[in-house]
Amino acid sequence: MQPDLSRIRWKLTGHYVLISGLVLFVFGSVVYLRVSEARSKLLREQVQLIASAAASQMPLILHEVEEYRHSTPPNLQLESSQLGLLESSNAALESKRIIWLDAQRKLLTEYGSFRPDARSLQPPTRLQERQFLTVPGGLAYWRPVILRRPGSNEGELDGYVAVALSTAAADEELLRLRNGLLLGALLASVAAAVLSQWMVDSSLRPIRDQVKRLVRFTSDASHELRHPLTAIRAVVGSLQEVAPPAQGPAELSRKLQLIDQATAQMAALLDDLLLLTRLDRSLPERHHWTRFDLCDLIDDVVALHQERAHQQQLRWNLSLQRPAPIHGHPGQLRQLLNNLIVNAFQFSPAGSELHLSVVLQGGQLQLCLDDEGPGIPPEQRALVFERFWQADRSRSGSNTGLGLSIARSIAEAHGGSLTALEAPGGGCRMLVQLPAAG
Repeated sequence: MQPDLSRIRWKLTGHYVLISGLVLFVFGSVVYLRVSEARSKLLREQVQLIASAAASQMPLILHEVEEYRHSTPPNLQLESSQLGLLESSNAALESKRIIWLDAQRKLLTEYGSFRPDARSLQPPTRLQERQFLTVPGGLAYWRPVILRRPGSNEGELDGYVAVALSTAAADEELLRLRNGLLLGALLASVAAAVLSQWMVDSSLRPIRDQVKRLVRFTSDASHELRHPLTAIRAVVGSLQEVAPPAQGPAELSRKLQLIDQATAQMAALLDDLLLLTRLDRSLPERHHWTRFDLCDLIDDVVALHQERAHQQQLRWNLSLQRPAPIHGHPGQLRQLLNNLIVNAFQFSPAGSELHLSVVLQGGQLQLCLDDEGPGIPPEQRALVFERFWQADRSRSGSNTGLGLSIARSIAEAHGGSLTALEAPGGGCRMLVQLPAAG
C-alpha cells in the first residue's frame, strides 16, 4: 500500500501543535511568574514604605494618646487616623490596615478599612525584628519603633507598627493576566494548527506527486509489458505446434518450454503489480463489492487446492464458525486466501497439517491459517509483507515475494489487517482480521 499521506499530515500537524503549545506554555508560565514576582516585590516595597511613614508618626501618636488620657474632662480627640502624611502614602483606605502599638503591645490607634485577623498582624516570635507576615487575603509587615532620646546614644523601644495591605487588586490583575495568556495561547495554537496544515501540505506535495507518478509508472509499465509478453507466448505456442516434442529436436523443445514458463511467470508478476497499483489507490473500488459468507468462499478455495494438498501429503483441519457475513470484493478476497494457502503449502513439510479457522468476535471476522513449517523469526515477521522481500533459507522459494504483500494490501483495502504470528505448534500463523457485515 502507498503511504497514507493524510494520516502523516495529521500526525505532523499534531506534533507541530504540540510543540507550539509547549513553547507557548513555557513562555506564558515564565511571563506569569516574572510578573507575579514583580508584583510581590512591589507590594513588599509598598508595605515597607507605609510602615516607615507610620513609624515616623509614633512620637506624635504617643503624645496625643498621653494628652487624651490626662485630660479631665477629656476634651481632646485622637486625630492620628487623619494625618496628612499617611494620606500621601498612595494606599486606598479599603486596601490597607495600619495599627500602632505601645511597648506593651497595647493598641494605640488604627487606620484603614482592610480588617484582617488582628492576631495575624503580630508575630508569635522575634518581636524586635522587622519581618513580613502572611495574612488572609493580604501581606503584612511588622516593625518595631525604636527612637533615640536627646542625650542618649542607645535607642529606646517606643512601640510597634503593623501594616497590612490587601492583595485583592494584585490577585485580580494576575487573574486577568493568566486568562489573557490562556486565551492568547489558545488563539496561537489555532493559528499554529492552520499554518502547520499549510506547511505540512506544502512539504508533502512533492512526495504525494512522486508517489502518484510512481504508481502511474508501475501501472503503465505493467500494461505496456503485457503486450510483448503476450506476443512472445503466442510465438512460442505456434512454434511448439509446428515442432512438437515428438518431431522436433529435444533441445529446441526444452528451450521453448523454458521460454514459455519464464513468460508465464513474468505475466503473473505483471498481474500482481497491476493489482497492487489498483489497491494502492486512496479509495477502494467498492462498486464490485457484495455481501456474502466468508466460510462459503473458504470452502471453494480449499476445494480448489485439495489436489495439491493431497500431492504434498498435507491434511486440512477446518474450524469455520457460521455465519461469517462480510461485505467486500469476492475476487480479491479469494486471491488473499489463495496467496496465504500457497505460502503455507510452500513451507509445510509432507505429512503435516494445515489448520484454518474463522470466528466472529467483537464485530470482527478473525481468519487464522496455521502451518507446521519452520516458522518466521520474530525480527522478520514485519518484513515478510514487504514487496519483493525473500525470507531466509528456511522459507525461501521461487516466488517473487509479492504474495503476502498483495494479501495484506487486500486486507487493508477492506478495512482489516494481516499479521504474522507464531502458531501454537511452532509454525507460522497468518491472522486476518476483517470487519463483519452488519
